[in-house]
Amino acid sequence: MQVSAQTDTSSVNCLLRRIEKQQIKSDRFFIKGIFPSYIDQAYKGFSTKNKDNNIFFSALILYTLETLKPSLDHSSQQIIDTIIANTSVLFPKFVNQTGRGTYNFWRTDTAFPFPYNRWMEHITHSWQLPDDMDDTVMSLIAQQADDSTAKRMHTLMQGFSAYSPKKVRTVPKKYSTIPAYSTWFGKKFPVFYDVCVASNVLTFVQQYQLAWTKADTANLQLLLTAIASKDYIKKVGAISPYYMHSSVVLYHFARLMQVKEIPLLTPYKPQLIEDALGLYANSHNLLEKLMLSSAIHKWGYDPPALILPANNELYDLIEQNDLPFFVGNMAAYFAKPFNKILMASLKKILLYHHYCPAYNDVLLLEYLALNK
Repeated sequence: MQVSAQTDTSSVNCLLRRIEKQQIKSDRFFIKGIFPSYIDQAYKGFSTKNKDNNIFFSALILYTLETLKPSLDHSSQQIIDTIIANTSVLFPKFVNQTGRGTYNFWRTDTAFPFPYNRWMEHITHSWQLPDDMDDTVMSLIAQQADDSTAKRMHTLMQGFSAYSPKKVRTVPKKYSTIPAYSTWFGKKFPVFYDVCVASNVLTFVQQYQLAWTKADTANLQLLLTAIASKDYIKKVGAISPYYMHSSVVLYHFARLMQVKEIPLLTPYKPQLIEDALGLYANSHNLLEKLMLSSAIHKWGYDPPALILPANNELYDLIEQNDLPFFVGNMAAYFAKPFNKILMASLKKILLYHHYCPAYNDVLLLEYLALNK
């Protein structure tokens, strides 16, 4: 079918029901209320063999559905309300158990086998990664946390920024002097920058209309440097080690810029649209085209029309897509130049692709909703 302005609301409603059906009601492995996700090494592609309980994709699903909800019909809004209600039991299982309020990618209420391999033990001397900015801000937004909670977290986040350039050893040198937030809350963990994480942090700041701090301004400088130099195309793995795809980076930029205008980013909109169109034209991946189309739409430009296959084929192409939205990048835990050497020589065993069929469906839903 061709998606155009004539796309009817029944397609959106049908897809929402498919998403809701994937939310776990009862399972021996998956937590009740979670959306199943899977992990595979980069060279293996999509598979449902290695199951994973994480809060990341469920938080992203809620955030996107809550953003789309006002533009949908009453029946669709009711389905979203059901999904939100069924997800509420999840977040306490991933929040820091000391009461700090930060969130972890994986559950914090119980021990579990680390889902990667034994390399992690030699890198972190632990089977658990620290809490991170990404999961924290997206979980708070997804739960529609109140303003006072957001302000307290923002205050806490300031203690994980403005590191010495000597500690920022995982990014190109021109970024290491920017006093931005680290991806991680761990004091003893290496300092990492990722422009998608930085975008999500600023999305949180903008969403809650928080007063900008020096760290927020530095996060913006991180984005401006990446955009002005086009490193989101030229060196995407270096500036976004946990997302690693230019199309995904552009989607994050567009999502941030849609929340509330940031004047310093606005002049770059034509460049970003042009690059998104270029990636779109050269892509043969349907999920990637959907993300780029949605990004272009968020920037206020009409994306190219897509011809989508019939529903059954369409769902297979989307849900079993090999493009990961998030990448577990173990090489990134090492300082330069070792991370570059490791990536070149051991890429197959150091990259873990995370897949979530329901989130891919949500990206399709967003595309359909934007093009109604």
